[in-house]
Amino acid sequence: MIRIGIYDSDMLMLSEIENLLLQLGSTERILMDIDVFNTKSDFLFHISEDVFDLIYLGIDEDYEDTIKIAQQAHKFNPHISVIYVAKDEKLWKTLLEAHMFRLITKPIDYDFFRKCFKNACERLRMAKNYFEYKYRRKLFRIVFNDILFFESCGRYIIIHTKDGDVKMIGTLNTIECQIAYSEAAFFRIHQSYLVNEKYIKNIERTSLLLFNGIQLPISKRRYQMLKGQF
Repeated sequence: MIRIGIYDSDMLMLSEIENLLLQLGSTERILMDIDVFNTKSDFLFHISEDVFDLIYLGIDEDYEDTIKIAQQAHKFNPHISVIYVAKDEKLWKTLLEAHMFRLITKPIDYDFFRKCFKNACERLRMAKNYFEYKYRRKLFRIVFNDILFFESCGRYIIIHTKDGDVKMIGTLNTIECQIAYSEAAFFRIHQSYLVNEKYIKNIERTSLLLFNGIQLPISKRRYQMLKGQF
């Protein structure tokens, strides 16, 4: 999941950027958690509460305060991508020194917007090495290398880790989409299991064995897909 924040004093522009992102998320099958802000103070307050992966900042006459948002966000996440949206390119040198990843000019060109978004996603994919989820309104992160496998149990997902088990509300289909844009390698071996490749010891026709001795069932179709990789 990509955490995205958008600021613009123009409500129409704010709505346009959000709609473009939702459209891209649907076509590219990328899960997003988007927050929109119409005031700088509101965005600055939320930056101290949430960690964003990508932010879009509309540049107006009071651009110095907008730059403060980028600087503050960068403190909480050094890998954040900051995309500025401005009426022209006059301030590009100033913005470049304010953690600018890309500069989009108005009116927005969809193809360029899409390109900038995909570039930001690729940058994030290279930097993001953790699984992120929310449970009871709190944000949690687990390093991929610490996750043994995900198990579906009704409306809950049990995350089996090296340090114990935790749970979240969700589906394996959603998790597969979420981790597809990372460098982590997880295999869906069964309707109920999504397993970290690095912990697989061997695969048999009806079961899979992990290095810690845990044995999990594997469907016939999944076995045919995975048998050549081990």
